[in-house]
Amino acid sequence: MSLFGYFSLGLQSLNAAQVGLQVAGDNISNAFTPGYARRRVELTPGYPVQVAGGLLDQGVVVARLNRMEDMFTRAALQRELGNQAGGEERLRGLHQIEGIFGSLDQSGTIATSLASFSAAMSEAGAQPESLTLRRGAISAAEGLAQSIRGTYERLNAQRSLEDQAARGIVDETNSLAEELASLNREIATAEAAGGVAAPLRDQRTLIVEELTRLTGGSAISGAGGRIHFALSGGPTLVTGDDALPLDTLQAADGTTRILSGADGRDVTDRLREGRLGAVLHIRDDTIAQKLDDLNTLAVEIVSDVNAKTAAGFDLNGAPGSRLFQPIPPIGPHVAARIGIDPTVAQDPALLAISSTGAPGEGDIALQIAATPTDSLAGLGSLSPQEFLAQMQSRLGDEIVQTDVDEGVSRSLVEILVAQRDAVSAVSLDEEAVALIENQRAYEAAARFIQVLNSITEVAVNLAR
Repeated sequence: MSLFGYFSLGLQSLNAAQVGLQVAGDNISNAFTPGYARRRVELTPGYPVQVAGGLLDQGVVVARLNRMEDMFTRAALQRELGNQAGGEERLRGLHQIEGIFGSLDQSGTIATSLASFSAAMSEAGAQPESLTLRRGAISAAEGLAQSIRGTYERLNAQRSLEDQAARGIVDETNSLAEELASLNREIATAEAAGGVAAPLRDQRTLIVEELTRLTGGSAISGAGGRIHFALSGGPTLVTGDDALPLDTLQAADGTTRILSGADGRDVTDRLREGRLGAVLHIRDDTIAQKLDDLNTLAVEIVSDVNAKTAAGFDLNGAPGSRLFQPIPPIGPHVAARIGIDPTVAQDPALLAISSTGAPGEGDIALQIAATPTDSLAGLGSLSPQEFLAQMQSRLGDEIVQTDVDEGVSRSLVEILVAQRDAVSAVSLDEEAVALIENQRAYEAAARFIQVLNSITEVAVNLAR
């Protein structure tokens, strides 16, 4: 090697140390940047040359910049992020439904309205000639109807809010899918020469994690550094350079249906992971079941009470009529329309609570007073009180189970984040050491060049 070749060797050492200093500085400055994975400089000996006695390396060369990441931990973390986000969203929705029903002893709820209705009917049955007590019984019946209607309306309103949330999540998912496809293209282009587009990969990691939270989908590595993303249940959202955004359609019942961007299939019922799946579960499963249960309860109460009043007599001795409307009590929206017959509401004397027509007899009222605790075939041989308690008990059980599942997912996420950070997170202590090491390397390379310069001056002087 010529003397000037040694200058090139020294310059390579200076450059390698300079890159090392820059990378350590970048790591330190991005220690708290979300999605940032620390970089490491990979050095390799220069191409060797033949010298007397063997091969001699020609200094050092920066081979590449490595982005420190454990792909297996990353995949596990992304999967669990979807589970945790879904659990949090389900828990939020369940607690809101729980608030709509209230507790069994809370004033104004269906449970307390049932109890008030029973008590008022008992009082009217004990003194059937009292118009005041009859008005009290009718008022309690209206209070029960209002409780059922109000609960049904609030559940429907909550269902509409969940539907709006689903549409919002779909829009956000489509926007992120376009970003992911764009980053795939940029990364493939940037890495075509064999490098690592670390900043772009950092951005893509954040997008994939957010997509996983939203949909519970999974990312799969593809050719050229690209990532494919598929939703739970199979629909593809991103295939390499192309995004296949979801579409929406309003169904006959007013709810939003979600269509696959790949082939237009309705995939709503297959999406049950992540925030989107949780919102759809609350809308289509939990709330829909509670609406059906509430309607069944309303139908059975209306049917039972109206059958009793229709078989009785009013205060004038005339044959009785219904107390509740609508008639007939069949269909999916009785709970939304339940109320007191207007004629009875205006004239309490028309309340048919006598089984014989005698003014002082109120046997029908006592029978109606027992309705909340009577077993009804349409409620599975449960009483209205038992049926309502069972509804709320099932809701409570679902909340408890969801809370447990979300807690498990949260713990797993914490563990996986710690494992990821052990590889990818920036340690300020390690970077401080790297700064010192590269500083010493730079100083040594500079000293090496200084020595070469002195030798060169000696050689030039000797030549003179």
